Amino acid sequence: MLFEKLKKNANTCNNNIRIETKNLHCDFERAISKAAKTIFPNTNIKYCIWHYKKSLEIKKNKLCYNEVKNNNNIFIYYKAISNLPFINPEYIFDIYVIIKIKSIKNNYCQFLKFLEYFYKTYLIDYDMKIWNYYNNIEHITNNASESLNNYLNNLFPTKPSFYELIDKLNELEHLSYYDYQRKIRGIWKIKKRTINKANEISVLIERFKSIEAKLIDAKCDRNKIINLWFDCLTNLNNII
Repeated sequence: MLFEKLKKNANTCNNNIRIETKNLHCDFERAISKAAKTIFPNTNIKYCIWHYKKSLEIKKNKLCYNEVKNNNNIFIYYKAISNLPFINPEYIFDIYVIIKIKSIKNNYCQFLKFLEYFYKTYLIDYDMKIWNYYNNIEHITNNASESLNNYLNNLFPTKPSFYELIDKLNELEHLSYYDYQRKIRGIWKIKKRTINKANEISVLIERFKSIEAKLIDAKCDRNKIINLWFDCLTNLNNII
């Protein structure tokens, strides 16, 4: 119903010009993404990486906390799984298989349960392209919408009327140009560390993309490219 209202009101306010959303960032909520796709079929759905990592952390703590804490190799594998959204999705399953084979060989029983959870949840139940940001690392969370929600909650301790909300939004629109533009991009508080980290990730991924292109041009074996992206995950462990 919310998406229907948004589309209807947007078209009404724009003289019946057709309005289509381009991107929707949200939590791992199938109901939200399904509803959005129904109303805006061309929408590009992207799930929040923070929620992806948080979900993995909760499951790790439940299934294999001690193994991950006490074994550095398992810790590296766990971190690799948590950073898979950043690498070329073509090789994600291959890397998962490598980690699983090594875990079986070394009898990492608890961690294997975690890997089974990851496989069923993120490689089977969810479409990988929805949680993979290999080609767009600029916006990897839904922090902008959550920040806006928190910002509005602070503005209105009690639920405002429709007209009170519009008046306040009009007031915000007349802020200084820079401040307003910053806010409509979702940057409600400048967090240099977060921005720098995203830039670091982007630079690293672009470097490995370039290496991958050279390996492909040289007609290298696929296993070399898989190992390349495994190395990338190790490098990402030093950033994230």
